[in-house]
Amino acid sequence: MKLPKEVGIHEIALLIGGKAQTDRNVKAGTVCFSPLEAQEGDVVFIFDGKLLNRLDECKATIKIIPTGTKCSTPCVYVDRPLLAVQKVLSMFQPKRYYPENGIHATAIVDPSCEIGKNVAIGPYVVIGPKTKIGAKTRIMAGSVIGGQVEIGEECLIHAGSLVADHIKIRNRVILQQGAVIGSDGFAYVTKKESNLERRIRRNFDLVDESNPHLKIPQIGTVILEDDVEVGSCTTIDRATVGATTVGQGSKIDNHVMIAHNCKIGQEVLIVAQVAVAGSCVVGNRVVMAGQSGVADHLHIGKDAILQGQAGIMWDVKEGAVMTGTPAIPNYDFMKQTALLKKLPEMISEMKRMKKEIEELKARVK
Repeated sequence: MKLPKEVGIHEIALLIGGKAQTDRNVKAGTVCFSPLEAQEGDVVFIFDGKLLNRLDECKATIKIIPTGTKCSTPCVYVDRPLLAVQKVLSMFQPKRYYPENGIHATAIVDPSCEIGKNVAIGPYVVIGPKTKIGAKTRIMAGSVIGGQVEIGEECLIHAGSLVADHIKIRNRVILQQGAVIGSDGFAYVTKKESNLERRIRRNFDLVDESNPHLKIPQIGTVILEDDVEVGSCTTIDRATVGATTVGQGSKIDNHVMIAHNCKIGQEVLIVAQVAVAGSCVVGNRVVMAGQSGVADHLHIGKDAILQGQAGIMWDVKEGAVMTGTPAIPNYDFMKQTALLKKLPEMISEMKRMKKEIEELKARVK
């Protein structure tokens, strides 16, 4: 990535809160993210332990590395490497093309809407009746905002997003492309006892007859608190009654499903393809790794970590690290995995011992 201008090593150190390890004012004009492919004139971040052992192979002019790493060439030491990345990319990110302030000629905005100062509404946006849009919010092309929606200040709604009726979005919320906020929760009932209910109460006298599903109206809302970000093609369902909520500062990745009446805490990280079933409570700072799933009506304690593809079927304690399906504490999972590797050897040993016992029995007779 080419920088707008060449930057000196001491300037970089000052900007990212690091410490330069050289008296020379070496400069770089590009950022490279592959240390072993970097060339002279590049700034490069090196944080991986294996790559740090190969620093002498890196040809970059300026290396940004963790404090305490030995380096004989010009470098900047940082205590929090990923934060350094954030600072550098924030300074040099390229221009993004947002709509100009005002309402585009092709947008359809109901006359009853309240539009704040310096709001930008892009092409082919549709906004329903009695909706309120806060100052400096930007709504990009093709997005649809329902009726009686409340959107706060400085929000960014990317192209093709959908916000359904009666939803509340606070300040500085980001919806990535194709996010859907406020679709109906998945809730149905049958007039007569269903075969699913019979199974649950262990009555396996199943009935082979029509028993249509009746939709339960979803009359609740969704509330996204300040500084929430929702990824592309993620869906957050409205509550059956009350509100589905996502707490302040929580970040949700692409292709995530959050069902009706869930309560997501503050600063939660939810990674791609996670599914959270209805009425779950997720504590502050929980991390839910990719493809993990949570059954309905469960409580995930604060600071818990759900490893990738973890299947959560019971409540999770605060600070627990859960792995596997059904998920168990990570330490127990690792012990089981280690024992499984020994299983063929154990089976062979058991067969040998069984044979020896049979031989001893034959001798006794």
